[in-house]
Amino acid sequence: MKKIIRDMSFRSKILTILLIFTLIFSGFSLILVQSIEDITQVSNKIKGTNIPELFWLSQIEEELDVKEYIVESVIDNDMCCNLVEDYQNYEAQSSEELEENSLPKSLDNFNKRVDLLDFVIVNNVQGLLNYNDKKGAEEYIKFNFLPQLTKLQQEIQAAKEASYSKLNGHSNTFTDIIKGSLWLLMFVTTLAIGLSILVSYRISASLTNPIETMIGKVDRIANGQYGLTLHSTNQLELQHLTLSINQMSRRLKESFNTIMNDKIYREQILNSLPVGIITINDKTSEISLNTSAIKLLNKNKEQVKELVSIQGDEVNEEFWRILSSKKACKHTKVPFSTPGGQRFLLVSKTELLNQHHCVIGWIMNFIDITETDELEKRIHQSEKLAVVGEMAAGAAHEIRNPLAVVHGFLSLMNQSFSVQHRNQYHMPLIMKEIERINVIIEEMLLLSKPGAPIKKEAYLEDILAEFLPLIIQSTEEIEFNIKLERTPLYVDAKQIKQVFHNLIRNSIEAMGGKGVIDIYSQVTEKDYQVFLKDCGTGISPSMLKTIYDPFSSSKESGTGLGLMIVKRIVENHQGSIDLFETSDSGTTFLIHLPLPKKE
Repeated sequence: MKKIIRDMSFRSKILTILLIFTLIFSGFSLILVQSIEDITQVSNKIKGTNIPELFWLSQIEEELDVKEYIVESVIDNDMCCNLVEDYQNYEAQSSEELEENSLPKSLDNFNKRVDLLDFVIVNNVQGLLNYNDKKGAEEYIKFNFLPQLTKLQQEIQAAKEASYSKLNGHSNTFTDIIKGSLWLLMFVTTLAIGLSILVSYRISASLTNPIETMIGKVDRIANGQYGLTLHSTNQLELQHLTLSINQMSRRLKESFNTIMNDKIYREQILNSLPVGIITINDKTSEISLNTSAIKLLNKNKEQVKELVSIQGDEVNEEFWRILSSKKACKHTKVPFSTPGGQRFLLVSKTELLNQHHCVIGWIMNFIDITETDELEKRIHQSEKLAVVGEMAAGAAHEIRNPLAVVHGFLSLMNQSFSVQHRNQYHMPLIMKEIERINVIIEEMLLLSKPGAPIKKEAYLEDILAEFLPLIIQSTEEIEFNIKLERTPLYVDAKQIKQVFHNLIRNSIEAMGGKGVIDIYSQVTEKDYQVFLKDCGTGISPSMLKTIYDPFSSSKESGTGLGLMIVKRIVENHQGSIDLFETSDSGTTFLIHLPLPKKE
């Protein structure tokens, strides 16, 4: 039964309820018809029994009263009148009046008793009067007739009261029937109202509850919970709506996922670009940055927005001026200071257009060209080196041979001159300068053609032992502390000797010809690390970025080629050299050399 009701449509439910109420009120009308029949029956009883009885009882009572009056009047007149004649005349008159109505059978006894009283008057009293026995007739009337008359009157009165009582009873029956019908009507009406309220509530609940649930879930779908589905309802009218909403929600989710995936994909593309991009919407004042912009600027969206509102800061004034302005620019090189150091950005700015090709803001893109700038500088350096190499290759043959001849003759002259002549012609200074020229030529030759290293197994302490004693003899105020791990290396001993010779010479010059030089090493899993530390004055901060550049030197007599040659030789050995530390108390260089591969 529940399944049948559940599967009914809302219209069918209403029609069914209306049919049920029609049947209920139709049944009540049948009950009213039955009540009307009961009233008719009671009315017929009153009409057929109670009213005739009351009528006849009243007539009989009235007849007895008249007859009593006639008899008493005769008694009061000393029986002077013609009693029987008057009595019979009245009886004949009353019989004519009542002939048209039939006497109810229930009153036959009273009628017989009245006839009996009439017989007493007509026969007995008349007989006494005929014998002129008035006194006997009077006594007979007083002690026989009148008591019977009084008794009959009393019985008739009691019968009338009984008839009235029956009539009242029938009247009460009318009231009871009407009251019963009214109570039944009230009960049925109350029951119908209660049932209608209950059924209306249930039917409305079967409609409103699913709709309220739908509204709640549709609100959640509208607020972004795409893909949320409604449970299937038993109400036929709402099943199609439920299916439509579920289909709509699933399609919204699919569309949203498609849009989000496309948005995420585009954002990934935008964030994967090595180009910083900043967009500014003039209407909403909204600013957006991609990942590269955040990394390059080292600032988030809120910080950028604040800087744009105040037109930037003093440190990077040019960059923020371009971003805040309402002018386009193209490929502008801008310096930008970050906590990591000075950078160079290549900035372009153009108009931001909407789908209607109307200007709604600006889009600025920039890339970090610091490495490119450094590469340009290296290219310039390489060009310098190329020029130096060409000069060195030509000068090696054009200068070195004449210089050897000059050096030979000057050496003979120096040996043949006396001490006075040597000082007079500044022979020590000349010989020193000739040696300096020879060193410059050798460095230029190394720079132009260092040559591929011819690697052999060697130990670093053995390489240092070949030339350190000469340095120690020539500079007696220099002390060396050497603590090297005896580990075989696969190197070109001649080139490595040149590396340490240049570094030690620079350290001696930085210390002013006296001090301590520490050379120590440590072996790691990856490489062989050599530390060379002096106690000189250190390297000035302005020279830190250019110490490996050609012709970059802080010394008046320096060529600026020594460290560059060192760096090239070490890199040709697949190693590296770094400035480990520098200060007023000294400088330490760290050289990384690869370890031989284990077979």
